[in-house]
Amino acid sequence: MFVIGTTEKLYKEINKKTEAVTKYEDVPAIYKWQANLITINRRKCLIIMNNETGINLVLFGLRKQQFENLDNVIKGSLKQLLQLIKVEDQIIDQLLQEADPLVYTEADHQEVLEMMDQVKLLVEEATDGLNYEDIDAAEINYVSNAELLYSPTGNPPVEALREYYNK
Repeated sequence: MFVIGTTEKLYKEINKKTEAVTKYEDVPAIYKWQANLITINRRKCLIIMNNETGINLVLFGLRKQQFENLDNVIKGSLKQLLQLIKVEDQIIDQLLQEADPLVYTEADHQEVLEMMDQVKLLVEEATDGLNYEDIDAAEINYVSNAELLYSPTGNPPVEALREYYNK
């Protein structure tokens, strides 16, 4: 099970029932995420970040239909992200086998929300002055996971994920 803490802004968009955070206190942090909605070039974008490793995914230009199918969008996009940043297949499989079901709670991890603000700044800087069609989502997601040092462990998020599964 993935537990996704949603900000109020995102909650209003997804039209899903949120459950009590306390109900999922025993879920390991590797299966907990925080999610927020931002606007880039007047388009809705989702940022989701893992509580344990800082692995993050920025989904650009989501439309109503994608919000209606958000569980599948997150799972499919997360798999593509992990392949993009060259995570080993066995780690991808181990993580994603726990992705069903996705449950939504209120956002509850202030440190992760602050790290998400750093990703938002990166996205804003990387997209400044670009037409929406010229945004390189893959490059932004790669940089924010393989090169930046803001995960809870002080390593790039992809390294934090590897360390978690190789301990």
